[in-house]
Amino acid sequence: MNIVFFADAYRPRVNGVVSSMDEFAKNLQKRGHRVLIVCPSYPELDEHNNDEPIPTLRVPSLPAVVSSEDRLAKLWYEPEVFRQIDEFKPDVVHVQTEFSIGSMGRRYCRKRGFPVISTCHTHYEMYINNYLHFLPGYIGRTIARTLMRQVFNRDNVIIVPSRQIETVLRRYGVTKEMVWIPNGVDNTLFYPQQERAKALRDRLAEGKPALKDGPILLFAGRLGHEKNVLLLLDAFMRVHNKIPSVSLVFVGNGPVREELQHRVQEAGLDDYVHFTGYVPRTELPLYYSMATLFTFPSVTETQGLVTIEAMLCGTPVVGVNMMGTAEVMAGEKGGLLADNSAESVADKILMLLENPDLLAQKKQEALDQGQLWTIENSCSRLETLYQRFSLSRSL
Repeated sequence: MNIVFFADAYRPRVNGVVSSMDEFAKNLQKRGHRVLIVCPSYPELDEHNNDEPIPTLRVPSLPAVVSSEDRLAKLWYEPEVFRQIDEFKPDVVHVQTEFSIGSMGRRYCRKRGFPVISTCHTHYEMYINNYLHFLPGYIGRTIARTLMRQVFNRDNVIIVPSRQIETVLRRYGVTKEMVWIPNGVDNTLFYPQQERAKALRDRLAEGKPALKDGPILLFAGRLGHEKNVLLLLDAFMRVHNKIPSVSLVFVGNGPVREELQHRVQEAGLDDYVHFTGYVPRTELPLYYSMATLFTFPSVTETQGLVTIEAMLCGTPVVGVNMMGTAEVMAGEKGGLLADNSAESVADKILMLLENPDLLAQKKQEALDQGQLWTIENSCSRLETLYQRFSLSRSL
């Protein structure tokens, strides 16, 4: 099959949607399918570099007003984009987002007679007020619910990466068919790598000597309010008061980084908190393997790929008992689930750090639970769905 993904974000942008598309596209290619990703151009990307791991059609774009990291397609290029997609001769079109290029993908489907297959990656009700912060909270949430209901009720089938997000969409009044296909993780990349992780730890300790010894808590993801990172820092401070050798490593970047760094400096914890910025995806397993615990307090995840990545590396998780994280951990398999408070998160972290037997148990559970969410399993389900809709279009 020839498969087209439409998405409002792609490399060099780093987020869960990009990771999900990459994993599915690579696995689909391994199975003999051709994949084309329609996505925005980015000013920092060399537009003449054809050495992309997955073929892309870059649409000229402008900065998104509400987010400096995101782009909006110049829609007057749409006829040329459609012409190039026609040349690709798609069998299936999969729309991954809801904005400029997501809308372009839906228009392409309707004009060319393709069913609209979409994935709901984002729980916008939980995110929108971080972007439209000038609006009262209830207005932002109402806008998000209305947008999602109107967009998805015009699609033919909606892929949901978790049962939780299906419940959310049904509550909004979305009536269309939904199919549960989790975002899968490549377990040939994410697995325990202790020797290389030790070398990484030694290297980081050259700049942060406190990382040489003692437990390490790890966060990986966007440093934004929606990820609850300020709560995590508060929880870390509580843990540090009881276990002074503990350190916290933030992998990723985002708009809250400066505030986090300021709070760390005010608390005199510079030696114990390290900010890496973005790291190559191939290095992420080393960070997970290096960590004692993966700490992920986000309450907005439709699934939470980073939780699965950590578990596949044998790293127990402390998360908040909400949304995708709760579903992936299925009753504290592979870690512990806390209430949405710094005190509760700190208590769960301390419970694991102070109980070696429980920590060892959760490490084994993490390895076992992570295997349930591999890309091979998820891609087989996606392939079956594509075959169904490709067949129905050809009849």
